[in-house]
Amino acid sequence: MVTSGRLVEVATVPLGLSARSMLTLRARALFKSRLLMAEVDYGEHGVEQNAEFPRWEDAFSIGIRYRPEVSETSVHGKRFDFEARAGFAHILYLSAVDFVDFSSGRHSIEMVLPRAFMRQIAEDLEVPAVTHLGNDACFLTFDPVLVSMANRIRPYFDDPDMLDTLYADSFMWAFGIYMMSRYGDLASHRPYVGGLSTWQERLAKELIEINLADGVALEELARCCDLRVSQFAHAFRRSVGLPPYQWLIHRRVTRATDLLRGRRLSLAEIANQCGFADQAHFTRVFHKRVGVAPAVWRKQN
Repeated sequence: MVTSGRLVEVATVPLGLSARSMLTLRARALFKSRLLMAEVDYGEHGVEQNAEFPRWEDAFSIGIRYRPEVSETSVHGKRFDFEARAGFAHILYLSAVDFVDFSSGRHSIEMVLPRAFMRQIAEDLEVPAVTHLGNDACFLTFDPVLVSMANRIRPYFDDPDMLDTLYADSFMWAFGIYMMSRYGDLASHRPYVGGLSTWQERLAKELIEINLADGVALEELARCCDLRVSQFAHAFRRSVGLPPYQWLIHRRVTRATDLLRGRRLSLAEIANQCGFADQAHFTRVFHKRVGVAPAVWRKQN
């Protein structure tokens, strides 16, 4: 452990930093619904920043590195020395971590997976609970799927208001199931699931419609349709042709075109009513889906 340095606590995890280093720590938090993540950047920032985090209790941290690093991690008194390249990921049970020492710069996205959520996934899939993740107390792996997942969530650290509840839920269910099946002992058997019934599809679409502005949780949609979350996500896509979040975006854009035709509301007001983070977010999504900016579409129609 760094003996001539200092300790900084990030979400209850002690980080050892060298007193002689010119590097500073910047830690940013991102949380929405079941999603809880941190960006840890130990580099040349000048000003140190350490965000406030919800407590990480009884949870795993899956950290994906964006630059090479040298570090030491102690878990229940057992030390692990790593020289990891960019793209490598660690799996740590947070409650067992004594400390993590940074011997070099570091930049990682830490994706938190609580055991309680893992149990919920197993119950939803009607399989036994997963007993472990990884093959050691501090497990290191190179996994392009995890890199891709981290890259999908990374932009939201700069603009967290863009992160929708349904997207956050969908991301965490996909992430959790992947981690439990790839690095745990999640049973592979899963019964075949067809599409939604007529009433289920209508109800789900109506719930999404009335929650365009504020978003709706995946769990709430599944509960209202009397389905497990994993069943609902599969059945919705089978019936509608899109995942729930993509259908939500489709309906937001459709609703926006209706309001644009009215010519009464400003672009900022339409963005707010349709659930976009702001006018810039509305413009980006609308242009991607329709092919032109909202202002141009309004003039043409």
